[in-house]
Amino acid sequence: MRTLFLLGLIFVPIFLVLDSLLPKFYIFDPVKLQELSKASIAAAGQGNATTIMHHLVDALQKEYGIKHVNALETDKWFFNNAGGAMGSMIILHASITEYLILFGTPLGTEGHSGVHLAHDYFTILSGEQRCFEPGQIEPTIYRPGDQNHLARYGATQYTLNGWALELAQGWIPSMLPFGFADTFTSTLDFANLWKTVYLTGVNIVNQLMVGKF
Repeated sequence: MRTLFLLGLIFVPIFLVLDSLLPKFYIFDPVKLQELSKASIAAAGQGNATTIMHHLVDALQKEYGIKHVNALETDKWFFNNAGGAMGSMIILHASITEYLILFGTPLGTEGHSGVHLAHDYFTILSGEQRCFEPGQIEPTIYRPGDQNHLARYGATQYTLNGWALELAQGWIPSMLPFGFADTFTSTLDFANLWKTVYLTGVNIVNQLMVGKF
């Protein structure tokens, strides 16, 4: 018990100092991402998810550079099962402090958001997201162009039928167990888990090589 107390005295202050430095490493602006998303929705036509995504990724690469934003490649999509919800996602950016993905499903899904050491910004591109927190009687509804901010340590139940641009800012590696757990407790889709781990790792290493923490 004394050892744990001493370790806490050492590591908690270190964590707090490092944690306070995280925003210095952010390159993405949630407000700008929402602006670009709205512009792509308007340009491509609301509801045409494929066209919206291509228009948006082009805009993101022009804004942040191709070294920080990946192109859309069909073989880079993979399933994501987390908190009981299932969808498909593609990594546009992954680093120690941020990830930017396209996520969604045309079939509809429902689950728990998870509790994370990161802020999450969910901008709807097509379809609809509904969220609910304990104490709410009616859901909060987000439609194309709306941005749902789930604060750090927050949690919500949600449904999604459509597609979204999702930005997370914080300790990204700490979020990975939430994204992996359903493989071991439910899906047993280890091929998809390997693809998730591989693509996430490659992106994080690539960003470290260009100086992005």
